[in-house]
Amino acid sequence: MTEERDPYRTLGVPPDATDDAVRKAYHAHARRAHPDLVGAGGLNDMQALNWAWALLKDPVRRAEYDQAHGLPGPAGGAQIDYTTEAAPAGNAADQATRGFGGQPHWTGAAGKPPGRPWGPVVDFGIYAGWSIGEIARRDRGYLIWLQDRVEARAIRPDIERLLAATPGENPTQGVDRRPGGRRR
Repeated sequence: MTEERDPYRTLGVPPDATDDAVRKAYHAHARRAHPDLVGAGGLNDMQALNWAWALLKDPVRRAEYDQAHGLPGPAGGAQIDYTTEAAPAGNAADQATRGFGGQPHWTGAAGKPPGRPWGPVVDFGIYAGWSIGEIARRDRGYLIWLQDRVEARAIRPDIERLLAATPGENPTQGVDRRPGGRRR
């Protein structure tokens, strides 16, 4: 029989630790155990840290775990009332990544467009609100990546025309654009 893992012990925090303390503990441990830094030997440690973090960062899952194990819950944290029949509205982690209008929080993170627009305007992703011409001047690689995305299907011909007409190295030359294609 295997022993049940304890996410609090894995992260080295008490069960009544605040969400901020749990986050700081996860980041501190992850910096020391990440396989990119310590090699393949850190893989199991990192998996355990990720499991503990995934459980404790979600207030609903954390409250369920605490209640099932008779733990007090986070200090000063909201207690979930399980006596009502209404379920929580979505996953808290999912809600945390959503900004205004239900878009992911990184939508428009590149800031305001620099000016001199050309071509269609992208209404999604980090360059939301920018024209493809403005994106090409700032981050040509993004357009090269974007042309294969489903979200850009409507503007793909414009992206390809722009990439062909503007100078610059095009790393997609010699690439078979079919799924699973390889460089020639």
